[in-house]
Amino acid sequence: MSRHGGVDIVFSNHYARVQPDDDPRAVIDYYVEANNLGTTHVLRSFAPLLRDGGRLFVVASRAGSLRALAPALHPRFENLQSLDDVDRAVCNWRDAVRSGRAPGQAWPAWINIPSKIGQVAAVRVLAGQRRADDLRRGILIASISPGLIDTGASRAWLDLTGAPQPDEVAGPLLDLAMDPSPHESFYGELVHVGREEPGPFGSVVRSGAIVPWK
Repeated sequence: MSRHGGVDIVFSNHYARVQPDDDPRAVIDYYVEANNLGTTHVLRSFAPLLRDGGRLFVVASRAGSLRALAPALHPRFENLQSLDDVDRAVCNWRDAVRSGRAPGQAWPAWINIPSKIGQVAAVRVLAGQRRADDLRRGILIASISPGLIDTGASRAWLDLTGAPQPDEVAGPLLDLAMDPSPHESFYGELVHVGREEPGPFGSVVRSGAIVPWK
């Protein structure tokens, strides 16, 4: 900080790997600690250091949309005012998983979904607090959906036939980070970056498209 006066580009890509045969009650603590509390820690630490024209991206997923969650649970992540609010919402879900109450509250069995929603919610809250000044300064804060990637974290869960390797996906993310004038509508949103793919909500998701929050 003393040498450079701030930061220009930050990619936050928190993910603790879990497998389908893992007991969610046994893994949820470290999963949330890494994926969600780690993400909000990065947002708190690096957002104030962004220089004019800076970029702060949280690599999330199309599963980070509320459309992937039962409607009865949407209020848990809506109208949050601070990153502390996001942490509380995520930890309430974590506690429900740990205690075995989550299925009865309509939480999905795959803990990746609420975790990704929590990441996207955190970006939305931070962006809501900073929007006017960031847009004036040319700063972009957004969540990123990189699409299906053939990694060890994904193979046990998804059909990855034809999915790209991580190095193939890096290019579009870097292109967005280096774009001197990204579309203002991307600010604070979940942006799909990469190849066109079938969407999880009955539509095709195109590169550069904003994935609806709800």
